[in-house]
Amino acid sequence: MARLGIYTLDFRFYYRVLHLLKEWDVPFVSIEKPGDIPSDVPVVLSSVDDIVIQFEQIRDNDAMRAIRRAVPYLLDKKLFNEIFIGIDPGPKPGVAVLADRVLIEAFELGDVFSVAKNIENIITGYNTNFMSIRIGNGDKPNREKIIQELRNVDVPIDIVDEDGTSMPHKTHDNIISAARIANIENFNKEKVSRVKKSKRRTQIEKEFVTIKAFL
Repeated sequence: MARLGIYTLDFRFYYRVLHLLKEWDVPFVSIEKPGDIPSDVPVVLSSVDDIVIQFEQIRDNDAMRAIRRAVPYLLDKKLFNEIFIGIDPGPKPGVAVLADRVLIEAFELGDVFSVAKNIENIITGYNTNFMSIRIGNGDKPNREKIIQELRNVDVPIDIVDEDGTSMPHKTHDNIISAARIANIENFNKEKVSRVKKSKRRTQIEKEFVTIKAFL
């Protein structure tokens, strides 16, 4: 089981990384001596003010960006081959990141005007050979707002058929729908329609390979 290492004298950076890793449920270890790093740690996170160590190290003052740059190491690689960002349009858009067919993160935004900043942060955060944005073709008014918000994003955008991506939920789940949109070429509407309604985390783990499978 791989863990991320944290080596820093920047307490603000440390606690921000700590909070996010706990939120992501990613195992980690605090490194006290850079010459004594556990064998299950593929990469160490540090702030830009920390010293350069003789080990694979990501130095960044943005905790979320540092973690996103570190995620491929947990999958035994330095960068992803391809990333698809799924967006389920609506007043509270769902966003999901599918990297090399692994669901890395999925979340809901408070409004359509938060889309651009969050997508730009995802784009600058992950290292990948290819990245594309997939937006569901539902909710045309909000979809058009989202496209307008993303007008300056330098990543290909595709509008995809989201038919069936909200099944079998009586209450639409933007997060699960966004994950299905990101993975649209592998989405099986007939199979999903036979699945009983379950909690979001359970549903996600039934349908997708998540980062937890590698930890």
